[in-house]
Amino acid sequence: MAHHTSQTGALPEDFQPAACTDATTVAAMKANTQKARDAGRSLAVYGLVLVAGGCAPAAVEELADSEAVASSSAALRESWAQYTVSPGSHGATISGGSAGNPVALFSTVPGRDFRMKLNPSAVYVITRPTQPEDQLDWNKLPGFSDCGTLDLSVNGAMFGWRWRLDLSPPVLEVTAYANNHSKHLWAASPLFTLSAADLASEEPLRYRVWIDGSNYQFAVSGTVLGRTISAATTLPRACAGTPVGNLKWASGLYFGGTSVAPSKVTALISEVPFRP
Repeated sequence: MAHHTSQTGALPEDFQPAACTDATTVAAMKANTQKARDAGRSLAVYGLVLVAGGCAPAAVEELADSEAVASSSAALRESWAQYTVSPGSHGATISGGSAGNPVALFSTVPGRDFRMKLNPSAVYVITRPTQPEDQLDWNKLPGFSDCGTLDLSVNGAMFGWRWRLDLSPPVLEVTAYANNHSKHLWAASPLFTLSAADLASEEPLRYRVWIDGSNYQFAVSGTVLGRTISAATTLPRACAGTPVGNLKWASGLYFGGTSVAPSKVTALISEVPFRP
């Protein structure tokens, strides 16, 4: 069982793009980012193109900062964007939403605060696993990279989810998940579980994950079919000395683990600017 698939398209470790500070280039990056979103293209793939095209993290910080300003300039009216992971894919495309909802691509946010509606598409069976135990791999909900890297598989925090066929009845488990210098960490027990009926209700839950010194904090709250869900935990952070506002990769819905999605997975998200 493996959990190492990169959510940024696996940037080569020795890749050192040249600085890209030209104002015209940055403006084009902003425009093309929105075009990519409007076209429903994978932001993960698009972000890799920006870096590989010669724009180093120092240059794209301006793009990230402008997105942060747009996100926090006014309270976002609740609207829903949709993540879609196509069969045979790991990453999701985004449709709908607005600036900062959801946070995506390059960002300097200290955390994520979003409501998410999972649905029966989160029930899956991996029939052709890359590795035998891939059904037990943790898939990912939105999070962020950390410690000066854009690769979440090295350092970062997010929520994990998986459909447990081996339990009776089967349930969807949600856990806190972090990568600590490429060591994959998750809580000893799931934060909560959702049944097939819970998923069919498509009731939203609020998810919060953020940096807190040498730890990542995780919290989930809400109500599903009359059942109150309130769970919180922490996982260690590898780089306590790294500034909270360091450049990050803001990730979305992701399938894997090692195997790709065997069927289409969708989820609705409504994100607001993170406040401690």
